[in-house]
Formats: sequence, C-alpha cells, structure tokens
Amino acid sequence: MTAPPDQSAPPAKRRPVMARLDPARLLPVAWPVYIELMSGVIAGIISVVWIAKLGASALATVTMASTLENVLTSVILAVSGGTTIVLSGAVGANEYGRLRSVLRAALRLTTLVTAVICVVLFVLREPLARLILGSGETAAVQLSVDYLAVAVPGIAVFYGQHLVDSTFKANGDTRTPMRMAILSNLILVVVDPILIYGWLGAPRLGVTGAAVALVASRAITLTVTLWLYRTSALRRQMQAAPDAPASTGPDPVREILKTGLPLGVDFLVRMAAGMLIVGVVARFGTDQVAAYGTVTRTLLFLTMAAYALRQAATIIAAQATGAADDELLAHSRTSSVRLGIAWSLVGGLAVLTLGGLAVDAVTSEAAIRAAAYDQIPWLAVYITLLLCNVTLSGIFLGGGHGKMLAASTTVGAALQLCLAPLLALTPLGLVGAWIAMIINAGTQTAVLLVLASRQTRKAKEVTA
Repeated sequence: MTAPPDQSAPPAKRRPVMARLDPARLLPVAWPVYIELMSGVIAGIISVVWIAKLGASALATVTMASTLENVLTSVILAVSGGTTIVLSGAVGANEYGRLRSVLRAALRLTTLVTAVICVVLFVLREPLARLILGSGETAAVQLSVDYLAVAVPGIAVFYGQHLVDSTFKANGDTRTPMRMAILSNLILVVVDPILIYGWLGAPRLGVTGAAVALVASRAITLTVTLWLYRTSALRRQMQAAPDAPASTGPDPVREILKTGLPLGVDFLVRMAAGMLIVGVVARFGTDQVAAYGTVTRTLLFLTMAAYALRQAATIIAAQATGAADDELLAHSRTSSVRLGIAWSLVGGLAVLTLGGLAVDAVTSEAAIRAAAYDQIPWLAVYITLLLCNVTLSGIFLGGGHGKMLAASTTVGAALQLCLAPLLALTPLGLVGAWIAMIINAGTQTAVLLVLASRQTRKAKEVTA
C-alpha cells in the first residue's frame, strides 16, 4: 500500500511567469538601455524639426551628418563594445586587478582611433560632403563643411562617452549611462534652438549652432560621467585590488579587438544592408520610398527594445563566462531565446494591427498611405524575424562567439544584396525586395536558433 503524502510538507511554489520567461533577469539590465537609446532617438527627431525650419539644404546637412555618425558608431563599437565584454568577463571572474590593464589598453585604442578619424575627416570634410550630397548642391555642401568643422573634433567627446559608459555597463550598472544619455539629450533639446535661432541674446549660428549644441551637450555630460566614474564602486574595487601579473592572461588590446570587431562588423553590415535596400525601393518611385521610410521609422520603439535586450544579454553572458558560471550562462541563453521569440511575436502583431494607425498619424498623403498599407504585411513578417535575431545575438557576443554572429549577419546581408535587385526585376516588383529582406532576417534567425540549441545541448551533456 502506498504511503499517503506528507501533509506537513509545504506545497511547491510555482515560479512566476516572468521568472520562467527571463531566468537570467535580463529585463532589469535592459530597460535602462532602452530608455538610453530612445532618448537619443527622440532628441534627434526634435533636432531635425528645428533644423527643418531652415530649409532643405540645412536638413540635408544634418541628414548627411547623422548617416556619417552611424558609420562612426560602428567603428567605436569595436572598441567600446569589446571593452564592455572584456571588463564584464573580468568582473564575473572577480579579477579587478586586470581591469586596470584592460582600461589602459582601451584608452590607448580609443585615442588612436579618435585621432586618425578626426584628422582624416577634418581634412576631407569638403570632398566627403560633395560625394554624399552631390557637387551640384553648393549651398548644402558649404553648410556641411561648416557643420563638420565643429562636429568632427567633437567625435573625441562622443567616443570618450562610449568608453566611460562601458565601465558602468560592465559592472551591471546600465542606469548611470541611461541618466547621462537623458541629461545630454535634455541639454541638446534646450540649447539647440537657442544657438540655431539666436534666442535669449545668443548669436544666430544656424546649422553650425546645431553642431555646437551637440558637442557642448556631450562635453558637459562626459564631464559629469567622469566625475561619477571617479566615485564609482568599480573604480574603488580596482584601486583595492592588487595588480594582475603582467604575464598572465591574453594581451588586452588583442582581447578587446577580438571581442569587439564582430560587434562593429555586425552593426555596420546591418546598417549597410538597410541603406542598400532603400536604393532598390527607390526604383519604384518616391511614394514607395516615403512609405518605406515612414513604416520603418515608426518601428524604432520595437527595434530599440531588441537592441537593449541584446546589450543586457551580452553583459550577463560575459560575466557568466568570466566566472565560469555555466548555470548563469545557460539561463542567459534561455532568457535570450524566450524573450526574443516573445518580443518578436509581439512586434509582428503590433505592426500588423497598428501599423496603419501609425502611418495615418505620420502622413496625410493618400499615395504614401496606400503604398505603406501594401508594405505593412511584409514588414510584419520581416520585423518578427529581425527582432528575434537581434535579441539572440547578445549571448554570442558575450559568450565569446562573436565571429559566429558576424558570419551569420554577413551571409544574410549578402543574400539580401544579391536577391533584392534580382527579385525586384521580376513580376514581383517591390514585393521581391521585401522577400529578399525576409530571407536575410530569416537566415540569421534560423542560424542563431540552431547554434543556441546546440550550445544548450552541449551544456546539458557536460553536466550529465
């Protein structure tokens, strides 16, 4: 006869839904990153609104400068992103003495990259403006030269902020970079119109004023961030720790570049693929381009959330790798897969059901709205796959498998680059371009899901 169950034993507690969805607790790390990213997007939109009142040439100048900054971001991500990952690994391993050598290496790399880029861009700012805007756009080219004369030296501040932010993020503190981003963007929103239009007795500087406001807001924020760094817990722990033996561990410069270059490549390839697809869409008329720009820009709140989750997964996976904590690494993988799938489904449904309302709120042009409505169903499929693979990519960056990610992104982008122009020439027309984008995102998502599944299976076999 079977013995009755022990009535005195407490019932097993059910794990909350969020604990099962996010066992590695990525969300508390991710939401400050999301606000940091979105504050920059919102400030950028407001700046464009102010600049747009100066005319088409001024607007073209700022558009060119923002495109250039995207390219420059991919460069610094190879250093700051690599620094964050290496520092996170050292924090996870409690090797605070090694942090000093990593930070010195990161500072040397940042200084070298900044000096080269600033000198080259400053000397070539006029030819670069003519190349991007066209030799016939004399007014826009001259405004761009004036803008870049201020903005290019300001790259040093931009890169410096990335580096200092990496020290906080490596220690799991994503709230301080969030607060600094909000501070910088609030200063920019206030100072922009003052310097552009000469309010409150300030000189009317026009487009140059926008560049001065941008650099000034970043310089003030970097000063505050450096002060916070001097009083941070990470710095105190570094000062208290003995120096790591010089002969132990890999060379920090190589380690930063080894982990950071795949991140920079991934960002640059994604951006380049997006820019190239605009050229394909442009073959079908300005209404289609405007519709494409409208529907994709309204998705920033979805894509930024995926990139925030990616950063959180990168930090936690790097800390787990440094600590040789296989359980936390497995949890980070589980969280990335589950959150990636969940958020991608939410994003796809949101585009499908609310995309039309978003388009109506942005434009009243009937032709643009009609074109956008035709693109929305394809966009819903594309965004579902894109959000999933972006979220998944963090565990590969933080877990030391960045090359896999860079290879996956490059192969998917190459497929899109080859297929989009070919399919656009078929009776499919613009739908062919969307199919190429879906194949790109689908290839990346499938590869990353398979790799994540294999890593999970390997980990279970090791612990069995």
